[in-house]
Amino acid sequence: MNKVLQACLIVMCSVGLLKGEDRADALQIKAPTGWKGETISLPPSFAPDMKFKGIEVIRFAPGMFDAKSDSFFSYVLVFEVEPKQKLTQKVLQQEVLVYYRGLAAAVLKNQKVDFDPKSFALKLKEAKATAAARPAGAKTHTGDLKWLEPFVTREPQTLHLEIEAWQDTKSKHNYIFICASPGKTTGAIWKDMRGIRKSFYQSRIDEP
Repeated sequence: MNKVLQACLIVMCSVGLLKGEDRADALQIKAPTGWKGETISLPPSFAPDMKFKGIEVIRFAPGMFDAKSDSFFSYVLVFEVEPKQKLTQKVLQQEVLVYYRGLAAAVLKNQKVDFDPKSFALKLKEAKATAAARPAGAKTHTGDLKWLEPFVTREPQTLHLEIEAWQDTKSKHNYIFICASPGKTTGAIWKDMRGIRKSFYQSRIDEP
């Protein structure tokens, strides 16, 4: 693992002690060879103002931290949060924005980069599902996050987000599955991410 990837993984994923290991084990995302990732507790230490409480599992594309790669800053993640936390579009938009503002602020702390996390913007809208089979009651939301990519380029970036949220009928936990990439949503990386999401959905359906 190169030094840049290692450092980024430490910031994004090793930020706080994981709780609920049994739940985390049940949330493992199957991804192709070369995809790295980790599991952390929510809210993460870089975004303590998040209201979501639970577990986050994330998988990074091979080119996640390579600005020249077609899969640059592309990844999937799933939140498992307490059932009492509503997953309205307003709540999702607010929580995701707090997450990214906190992430950028943590990564760029003490760095000579002039930026204001409060200037980051995200507006979600309900969209047609892109998955043929998905959990019952799942709703799809899409939107573009306008922010400063803090790890590699440290430049303004438009990050396309595809979010599906639902409550599991068995566990009663709430789930949020996010595909994120600055690449065109018709590109190959999106096919890969949606394939990972499809596999995750199938694993939930197959559970006894």
